[in-house]
Amino acid sequence: MPDVSPTLLPSMAPLPAVLLLGGAGTRIASLYPDLPKALVPVAGRPFLEHQLLWLARNGLRRIHLAAGIKAGPLEAWLGGPRPADLRDLDITLSREPAPLGTGGALRYLLPILPDAPAFLSFNGDTLTPNLSLDLSALLPPSFSLRPFPSSAHLWAIPVPDATRYGTLEFDPGTRHVTAFREKAATASGHVNAGIYLIPRPLLETIPAGRSVSLETECLPRWAADGLLLAHPALPPLLDMGTPDGLAGMKRFLEAGIGHRKTNHPVKSP
Repeated sequence: MPDVSPTLLPSMAPLPAVLLLGGAGTRIASLYPDLPKALVPVAGRPFLEHQLLWLARNGLRRIHLAAGIKAGPLEAWLGGPRPADLRDLDITLSREPAPLGTGGALRYLLPILPDAPAFLSFNGDTLTPNLSLDLSALLPPSFSLRPFPSSAHLWAIPVPDATRYGTLEFDPGTRHVTAFREKAATASGHVNAGIYLIPRPLLETIPAGRSVSLETECLPRWAADGLLLAHPALPPLLDMGTPDGLAGMKRFLEAGIGHRKTNHPVKSP
């Protein structure tokens, strides 16, 4: 593979940041039965707003909300008065016609976002406040990388107790993902942060019109083909999809830690 300087990689700032918000939120439905997870209040404001602020601190301004069965409240939020610290964001929304899974939801967006050469995709119920999205800050100049946009990228976070997650393994030199491990297979390791940079040609390989899991169908196939790279990032990985996770995220954000600036903002073109 040829050497590609990170400076030749496109800035990610113009790319759409896609928030996957189509899940039913069954794990916290007993607490907020009428709300999508993205609008559950955390530390004084909807979780979605915390996530949007984090994206803005990483230099991202173009945001697309990929909504699902609870799209109505999200449409109402988007059509209402915008908080002052979010007014400069370009936010759009789409509603999938049926549950499509994480991979199917991204495939559905291809004609909706026709000008995007790649998507930056984020799970809609997690926050990684210490993670930088600047590839040029992560990769040394001599790093051997398939030229963009051949490969997909994911961010991985080390956790001391990985029993509730599936872990992944990657070559520390080439960063190619070599294996995915099921939940409870190991006590510690790197876990998928649910953040991806996926080029359009790979998204086009996802079957259209049916539910497809990015995690169990697409990522393992791309890894087997040598088309998936992992970028280690600093913890924590905050997940508000369960009552315990929601409480932990609330404590973290109320302490003010989640509002500090990232160390390496995405560089504008």
